Amino acid sequence: MTETTETKSLEDRVHQLEDQVRRLNEELLQGQLDDWKARIDQLEVQMRLGTMEARDEVRPLVEQLRNKWLDAKEQLDKAQSAAGDAFATVREGVQRAVKDLGDALDEAVKRLGVKD
Repeated sequence: MTETTETKSLEDRVHQLEDQVRRLNEELLQGQLDDWKARIDQLEVQMRLGTMEARDEVRPLVEQLRNKWLDAKEQLDKAQSAAGDAFATVREGVQRAVKDLGDALDEAVKRLGVKD
């Protein structure tokens, strides 16, 4: 194998590995979003079962959670269509949105008194 062929082969392998890392990151973020959606759904059930006073207090938080989840989902969709280095930048936005979602969910759970 010539040096040029070896270099080309290594470059191809690096690109394949980069693509694989990107796909794994996307799958991880998608899994996190799916988990948050399930937790929000659970919280909505708890809210419906709760007292009227608790529902009135938590309803705005649940709406906020849904909006944050939709924002994170939108960010992930953008990340999946971004190429190369742009994915890393968009991924940071998704991770921030997921963290915001978690913080809001924790607050709603605390107010409702729901146990995870």
